[in-house]
Amino acid sequence: RQSPQALDWAQAELALVLSAAAAEALAGLGEDYDSSTLPSQLAQLCGALPQLPLTSAPAPWACLLEAAAAELLSALDTWIVPSRFSPRSAEGRILLAFAFGLAASQHASSSSVDALTVVISNLAQPLASAGEAAVETFRMLQELCLGAGGLPPHLRERLVRGAIGPLLSQLPEQQLNPAIETFVAPLRATLPPACSITAWTPDKVAAARLLFHCLAAPQVTNCEVQLQWLSTHWPWLEAAVASPGSHEQAVDGACFLLTAVLSQARTATVVPEVLRRTVPLLAAATAGRGSASALSALASLVRMFRGGGTDATLAEVFAVHAVGTARQLLDGGEESVAQLPADLLAALLELFTIALGPRCKLMARQLHRMPEVLVAILAPVVATLPSRTSPRVVCWTLLLCDRLPQWLAAEDFGQQAATLLDAATPGIAAAACRLLASSPVAQDQEVAGALSKTLLGLLRARPGTMRQALLNATASLNLPQEEAELFLQQLCDPAASEDSLAESLRETAESWQVEHLRQALRV
Repeated sequence: RQSPQALDWAQAELALVLSAAAAEALAGLGEDYDSSTLPSQLAQLCGALPQLPLTSAPAPWACLLEAAAAELLSALDTWIVPSRFSPRSAEGRILLAFAFGLAASQHASSSSVDALTVVISNLAQPLASAGEAAVETFRMLQELCLGAGGLPPHLRERLVRGAIGPLLSQLPEQQLNPAIETFVAPLRATLPPACSITAWTPDKVAAARLLFHCLAAPQVTNCEVQLQWLSTHWPWLEAAVASPGSHEQAVDGACFLLTAVLSQARTATVVPEVLRRTVPLLAAATAGRGSASALSALASLVRMFRGGGTDATLAEVFAVHAVGTARQLLDGGEESVAQLPADLLAALLELFTIALGPRCKLMARQLHRMPEVLVAILAPVVATLPSRTSPRVVCWTLLLCDRLPQWLAAEDFGQQAATLLDAATPGIAAAACRLLASSPVAQDQEVAGALSKTLLGLLRARPGTMRQALLNATASLNLPQEEAELFLQQLCDPAASEDSLAESLRETAESWQVEHLRQALRV
């Protein structure tokens, strides 16, 4: 039984939770509701939030009430606007102070940080020019992110992205550099570039990630500003990526900065030179330490810059390092593929799927000049496809196979594309049939869609060869003849769409796997 005082705290929490649910429901109505008007009951509760006696609440109510209040603030996102809570007004200052109090509390959680980011990002434009209020806000954000408070590293990063970034983005360029320095200078001091030869402690990893997220957070109109930051901090980025003992989380933070800055500066004249320094760095981290973050970043850069675009030299840089990385990772054939972590293998497959796509013609041409290398890369990956348990890996494998027919009509390397396709087709057909017959992953909706797309593409490109390869594959599985005939009939139906075939393939997988189980039990 609860005391009357405990019942009061419980009722307060319930009121906050129900109000948050009501606010979310109203905000979700969209055009059906006039979001410019805050219902009077919610307006009253919002105004009373800062008066909640959180510091006097006994355990566990202080923690529960703070979390409920933070959830309510986030739910009021639609109505927290400068016209209602100007940073120069008493209402705005009180709201900011309350949100900061939630994030600085000993009970602070992800909800507390989310509430503060909602308030600051929504009021960022007038807040950045609010004089003393802006200075105090930056000071308090610096204390939360860099101080000795209790926020864990991932919440400090969230605060950088959601609050500091939007606020810095509103500053004029002449104020931006001094403001960003107040955050990154202390982090640099804890991370001398010489850390590349020392152990990466958890504190150093957290500091490095926070440094990179701070530099990536502002959205600036002049891309040269962030390129200059990238150049200034290159020794720290290089240490995080290239150090033999570097932590994967530090690599991930550095790659986040690289892709964020370069995505905003695609047309800058210095970018090709930056890429010539970056691509070997990422490839070495992948081949040397198996960094999935570095390989994912390399794939992102290939997509961003279309494998070099019209720059043949840059396309060669991308192609050479992509092939070198794949050779290093897959050096032992099927055994090496089977031992690769799923995220690393998926990133490698994504890289080559992008590289062989229609937007990366020069890089695709470079790769097709080495068809035997591509076959050596593709063969062990396809051979192990039926044993993969990751839908993401299976999908990227199939989408890579789907790329093979796309360059048959290319004037300068169509013949090499045909050689590659003809060499890979039997293995792809066999792997696809074994996948349907034995892998539960084949019944995944996305996997079935990727398989449908790939099989239809190969049948249209090489109808005779692919049909014979499928016949051979189904025969090797000892399937009932009617099952194999139905499968081929569905594939060769000229009216079949990718969606309808995908649904049929899911049914086929279920039927074949039942038959496969029966055969196994008989043995």
